Amino acid sequence: MIISILLRNFKTYRGINFIPLTNEEKFCGILGNNGIGKTSILEALDCYFNSRDWNLHVSIRRSGLTTIAASITPIFLIKKEKIHTDHRDLCEKISTVIWNITDADVAAANKPYLKDFVDQREKIILNYSEDEYYLLPIGNEYPNANSFGVFNCKKLGESVIDGFTNNRMNAEELKLLDDLKYHLKEIYEYIYIPKDISTVELTQLERKEIQALMGESLHQILESRVTQTQIREINRNLNDFISTLSTELVDYSFRTPTERQQNLKKQDIYNLIIQAYFNPRRLHKKEGEQWLDIENLSSGEKQKAIIDVAHNLIKNHHSNSENLILAVDEPESSLHMSACFEHFIKMFEISNACNQFFFTTHWYGFLPIIDNGSVISITKGTAKHDFDYLSLANYRELVKQQIRESRGSLPHDIRLKSMNDFIQSIISSVLDEEPFNWILCEGSSEKIYFEGYFEDLKLSHKLRIIPVGGAGEIKRIYQNLSVAIEEFKREIKGKIYFLIDTDSELLSFETSNTNKIAVKRMVNSENDTKLVNINSNPKSPVTEVEDVLNGLAFYNTLLKFKQDYAEELDFIEAGETIDQIPSYYALDLRVTERDKLSVFFDTDNNKFKFANSYIDEIKENTYDTPNWITEIRTFITSE
Repeated sequence: MIISILLRNFKTYRGINFIPLTNEEKFCGILGNNGIGKTSILEALDCYFNSRDWNLHVSIRRSGLTTIAASITPIFLIKKEKIHTDHRDLCEKISTVIWNITDADVAAANKPYLKDFVDQREKIILNYSEDEYYLLPIGNEYPNANSFGVFNCKKLGESVIDGFTNNRMNAEELKLLDDLKYHLKEIYEYIYIPKDISTVELTQLERKEIQALMGESLHQILESRVTQTQIREINRNLNDFISTLSTELVDYSFRTPTERQQNLKKQDIYNLIIQAYFNPRRLHKKEGEQWLDIENLSSGEKQKAIIDVAHNLIKNHHSNSENLILAVDEPESSLHMSACFEHFIKMFEISNACNQFFFTTHWYGFLPIIDNGSVISITKGTAKHDFDYLSLANYRELVKQQIRESRGSLPHDIRLKSMNDFIQSIISSVLDEEPFNWILCEGSSEKIYFEGYFEDLKLSHKLRIIPVGGAGEIKRIYQNLSVAIEEFKREIKGKIYFLIDTDSELLSFETSNTNKIAVKRMVNSENDTKLVNINSNPKSPVTEVEDVLNGLAFYNTLLKFKQDYAEELDFIEAGETIDQIPSYYALDLRVTERDKLSVFFDTDNNKFKFANSYIDEIKENTYDTPNWITEIRTFITSE
């Protein structure tokens, strides 16, 4: 996959720009105002992979290339086994440096960009190993040279060139990348669908984009259906006809200029079939008993057709799309808001079958919908672009954090736009004939537990589980949503379940529970966990998700962590008899022991590690399902 890209003086990007795209996710959104540079990223990749014409920054067009350079340098994270053995030695040398390079290794002017890369690399290392993956910044420099971007330094030069002594490699020395770069472009197939492309033109079977989505060219298709034996038979019959005609004409014959009489070649037949058989065919959409030409559909329907066709070809026809990179510019263009929801779900499904799916958008409603994705928000500072990265797995929590940390204006955009689109996406989804169902909880660890317990409902009941970053956000979302709920209450078909913890300082707000909407607080009481209305009793003790899990599974999971956290978990001993009641009661800890357990959960991201380990434990062994989980399941699945 492409984890980031360095753009230098390309289109809207002046100077050097390091743009993070993903840390591990395949579904990669690019947000920002019109003209900010979203499309430029997709066009740059098209230029890199498909030889699209360079769109140089105006500063180059004014001053010329003698003083200002332009380059496109994708940074690839690729499994070593995907690289041909002929190129692995060079890849190993490059990758070893890139996995370990620091800003001290590069020129002073490049240090800020190297620091951004190192920040991203620290997150990449959490999920990818240097032993299994290459990190390769292999780029193009205008007009046809190679580039390492900001990574071009003495350390890298010494690694790939014997006796290298300069501070950076020159264009001649960088020619050593020629074959490797060509090989990378063979491995990946990049399809770019611009916003303004003609749907009729794009969906013709002769288009390389459609053939790439099918995973085979028309010539390959014809090769398996029009055999060499059939072509020889055609030539034989035609030659028989010419011979018969020559006999009838006595002293005359129809011949080619050369002595050897030319027969139809395989490619001649294929080209004729493509021209006469495939070319006249246009995409049609079935409406009732009628077939409508794609040209006669509305703009929104045409936009929808592009994603539908891509989705179905990759799902039903393409035999192996794991190296396909699909990029779509503003896929929601001309679509009604009610259609955007399902549109983005299909895009997400496409991404699961591909290597990556890039898209630009102005519709923020996908943020809470998608379980696993990333977004990069682009804003313009006083002298440069700023880039803020968000993971969709817990984007609302990150937004709250980045209100304080963002270098750009991401919080302003996200807070204003995402709430409105978020509410619209939920309402739209629960009004559908095949509705989605939602659980909105406080944090990402709750999401892990719920996804483990409700894994089957994600498919059977289109359940989406969204961590929103605290009880305050639950309140805010419910109050925004309740206005729309009241307006559409008779038409709602899906379920929405809001769930908060019991905190020491309870959050109070007015709610209205129905058979479609539930707003509950979990609290431990009388050796069990209750789901109560927000303002109902009991209002203590403090109850978090770690207090309401199956006690025996909780205990067995803690034992897995004791070796690494002996001091924090010194009160846990193997061989104890533990009941399958809520963990708060099952362990029966003293205050000091609870304090130690809190320290454990607040250390080294252990809340998330423990949650994943707990889910593995209940999947590998048989445990009772907590009553409160069963209660939520009943709510979601009941008619």
